Amino acid sequence: MRFRATRPLLAATALILLPGLVAPAHALTSSLSSVPLTVPLPGLEKIVLVDIPGHGPYLLSQEVQGGGLDLAAASQEDLLTAAVFSAGYESNTAAREAALQALGPERRTLVTAALQALHSDITPASAAPADAPIIVLGNGLNTDGSVHPNLAHRLEAAHALAITRPTTPIVVSGGLTPDGHIEAHAMREWLIANGVPASRIIVEDRANSTVTNARYARQLLPGATSVIVVTSENHLRRAVVDFTLAFGADATVAGVGTPTDPPEGMPSNIWTYRDAVNWFLG
Repeated sequence: MRFRATRPLLAATALILLPGLVAPAHALTSSLSSVPLTVPLPGLEKIVLVDIPGHGPYLLSQEVQGGGLDLAAASQEDLLTAAVFSAGYESNTAAREAALQALGPERRTLVTAALQALHSDITPASAAPADAPIIVLGNGLNTDGSVHPNLAHRLEAAHALAITRPTTPIVVSGGLTPDGHIEAHAMREWLIANGVPASRIIVEDRANSTVTNARYARQLLPGATSVIVVTSENHLRRAVVDFTLAFGADATVAGVGTPTDPPEGMPSNIWTYRDAVNWFLG
């Protein structure tokens, strides 16, 4: 089975050993900070090998890979960044720290802020400036287009914040549902029906994931240095990490978590790590 390199490699050889697979691969030297090698295995995500300076080859965890990896478009720094989060998920401290130190100063600052958001207490809304925009994340709709109870909890929390922060804009973020309805439009109508002026509401109606919630909200709020993200409690940390990546290391990303209906437990951090990896490789 042959490996396919996504960019030219130096002529040296090494041996990669995987369950059921022994295949030759090009060894990487310190002159290349990271180069992926990929091979499809039935039922598995891609095998992605990243060379980490001072550490050596590191296999990106398949558990934190999502669909649609675009390795050909990834820079060496993107691959190292993905290695930081992958190694963090695997509790591989040596690989994580080596990859982190190999990043440029600006990227290292952003990644460090995201790691801190992943492992620290959520910043409460009370710590955000008075003009921080409120961003409510969609959560699907009922088949008839009406607001689902989970989403109603989020909108209720955003409405309460809007009352105490009467001049701040409110972003409703959510795209097309399988039944042909648009989350953000239903969210806007709910807020208007509950007394929020339409002039305060900014509609983001393309997002279909937490990553795109963050990316598109950033496009609508290019000058924002602080935001308050409102979502379900079991989704909050993931959202705060994604919005930290979108708004930058110097931004304040506060969060408000709401109940789920019916109640759900707290998920593992795998989806948060996966978002972070795919932020740079997707």
